[in-house]
Order: sequence, then structure tokens, then C-alpha cells
Amino acid sequence: MGKKVALPLIAAFGLLFAIFVVIYGSRKSPVPKIALPPPTPPYRTFIAASGVIEAASENIYIGTPFAEIAIDVFAKAGEFKTEGDPLIQLDIRTFQAQMNQAQTDRERAIVEYENYKTQLDLYNSLDDRRAVSENEYNQAYYAAESARVAIAQAEAKIEVAQSYIERSTIRAPMDGQVLQVNIRKGEIANLNPFTQLPLIVFGPVCPLHVRVSIDEDDAWRFHKGAPAMAYVRGNSSLSFPMKYVRTEPLVIPKQALTGATSERVDTRVLQAVYEFDKDRLPVYVGQILDVYIESIPADTRSNAPNRWN
Repeated sequence: MGKKVALPLIAAFGLLFAIFVVIYGSRKSPVPKIALPPPTPPYRTFIAASGVIEAASENIYIGTPFAEIAIDVFAKAGEFKTEGDPLIQLDIRTFQAQMNQAQTDRERAIVEYENYKTQLDLYNSLDDRRAVSENEYNQAYYAAESARVAIAQAEAKIEVAQSYIERSTIRAPMDGQVLQVNIRKGEIANLNPFTQLPLIVFGPVCPLHVRVSIDEDDAWRFHKGAPAMAYVRGNSSLSFPMKYVRTEPLVIPKQALTGATSERVDTRVLQAVYEFDKDRLPVYVGQILDVYIESIPADTRSNAPNRWN
């Protein structure tokens, strides 16, 4: 009798438990509140694009005129430099030795030239030129000319050595900020053929420029001088207007690919440059921004080219 009662009870309990699990599992999880919603386009009709922050002169990759060991590095990331300030000091011992050798050659050539010139002056001062054979006179003359040429060659070598010594101090090409340093004291200052890292990335940052990549499908809708608004990725509350600077009229392959499956790798973009004052905005060179540019409607047809004339 006990088994006949227990089995239905167990079955009923299992049924109730299954119903509970189904009901509990089918409940919808509460949708978490979006802390920072995506930016809202500020224009009725617009072009959505991405922009990369860069220096006002474009990022300058400081190079070296020759491969040599850096004996001192004066630049630190974040420092501001004025035009002409030293950034890197290369080893000049080899060039100094070459200059010393050239100076010695020049002094020896001057002595030889003065010797043969004195001899020629003596020959020219004789009342009777027949006292000296023509062969001896010509030998002294051409020896003096050869010494004069040797002086010029030595002076040219001195100038070359001086230019190498002067260029061994790599200086800031303009007023700006050191954005990145990839050279250390004791390393060879040369463009790394494997990583392609520049020695120093440098450029003026007041104002900053934004290089906006406009998809070629939207390029016909863009017009010079169009107002634009930039939004910081990760915090749509940080936004600022930008001033148009120029358009680069060469459409190029898109380089900043996201890797999305829907993204075409053969996309080409038109690049427009805008500027803004950084002030206290927490943005940095190399950062990607979401950009909205005011434009004509996408369904505009034949009168589109005349709209922006």
C-alpha cells in the first residue's frame, strides 16, 4: 500500500519541479542599464566616419642621416621642445678622426704648395729665363698646381666631416611635443628594418588634427568646409566640434580595419583633415574618434553635385 502511494507522490513532485524549472528558466533577465549610450548624431543628415588624432604637422618620424651609436638621448615622451633643441646625440669620434686627418692633409698640401710656389717665384724673378730649363719650370709649375688641388680636396673633406659632426646632433625640426621615444643610449640610431619603428615621433599638438576617413560610397555627399562633431569612443558624453582644414583629394585603401566579418578589405576612403583645441580634453594622438559630418541626404540624385557649388 505504501508503494502505491509513494510512486504517485514522487511523480507529482517531479512534475511540479519540472514546471518550476521551466518557468524559472524562461524568465527574462533584467536588461542592464546602459551607462554610456552610443552617440546621437547631431545633424539631421550626416556622414558617419572614423577619425584618428594626429599632430598638426602630421606625426613627424624623426630619422637619422646615418647609422651610428646614440651616446645620449635628450628627448623624453611628453616633453615639449622648441625648434633646434637637441633630441639625440650620435657618436662623432669617427668623423672627428676624419676631420683631423683632413686637416693634416691640408697642412701638408699647403707646405708643398708654398715650397713649389717659392720655387716658381724664383724662376720668374730670373733676368734670363734660359738659366732654368723648360722641363724644370714645368715640373715646378704642375707640382704647385697639384698641391693647390690637394689643398682644395682636403678642405672639401673637412667640410664633409664638419657636416657629419653637425648632423650627428639630431634636433627638433619645429616647436612641438615628443610623442614617443624608441631609441635608448647605446643603441644604434637607425630605422629598424623589421619593426619599422621611428626613433622619435614628434609634432605640434596645439591644435590637434583629426584625419577623418570617409567611405568612398559617401564621398560624393561630402563638401569642403562641412561642420563636424567628434565623439570619444567609450564615453559618448565627451564630444567637441571640429574646424575644417583641408581635403586630400586622393582616395586611398582603408588602413584602419576593424576585422568585422561584414567589412570589406577593398574599401577605399577619402581623407579630410579637421582640427580642434585639446584644452583639457582627455584625448591623445593616435586615438580613434567617432565623427559625424553634416551632409546632404543620401537619396539626393542628379542635383547633388550642384548643391555644394
